[in-house]
Amino acid sequence: MWWLMTAALAADPYLALEWRPLGRGDLAWVEEARTTGLAVGGLDGFARPQAQLDVGAWLHPRFALQGSLGVARMQTTLWVGDIYTQQHWGVVRPGLDGKVQLGRHRQGLPRPWAIGGVHLDIPSARDVSNGYDETQQAIADEVATTERMRLGAFGARAGLGVEQRLIGGLSLGAMYTVQWQRSLFVDTDPSTITSLVTGEAALLLQFDWPGDPPATEGDT
Repeated sequence: MWWLMTAALAADPYLALEWRPLGRGDLAWVEEARTTGLAVGGLDGFARPQAQLDVGAWLHPRFALQGSLGVARMQTTLWVGDIYTQQHWGVVRPGLDGKVQLGRHRQGLPRPWAIGGVHLDIPSARDVSNGYDETQQAIADEVATTERMRLGAFGARAGLGVEQRLIGGLSLGAMYTVQWQRSLFVDTDPSTITSLVTGEAALLLQFDWPGDPPATEGDT
């Protein structure tokens, strides 16, 4: 455990904003009705929006870890007299990436690195009412289970990136990754698994807080 404490003390933390421009592929995805239909899925644009914030740190001059968190939830409540019906759909999307610097980094020149990571779309869906009888509630539960299957997913990404220090702790960069995502659950009768592989480019705006350099003799 001592090396974890040492790495944490020596870490250089940063915040990175990934911006992915809206493209023709995104428009075609919507036009062809390939979204989940529930608005909160990992590929619907809310749990993973065009602009994503990553929080990370260089734990070693050549290695960094960063994480991200996406959240989307929609809830509808209907009252008819004393009877209410409440439905909700949601996704929590945690992600974790590792970055490895490529080659030696020379002061003033761009810093190249490779990136690889994983993510998980954790689904939630429910339909309840004080007006449902046991049979109606059982049917609503089955529908909610199917909707969770549509929302749940896991995936990974891998690629290359580069960043250039502009001034102080502000850096500008770019990244290209290959993204893979697969449905988390398998439908039954018939069994169905959905997966998607895409290439994706992103612009990066990074704010970092580099640690102080090691003290040398004569420093005051």
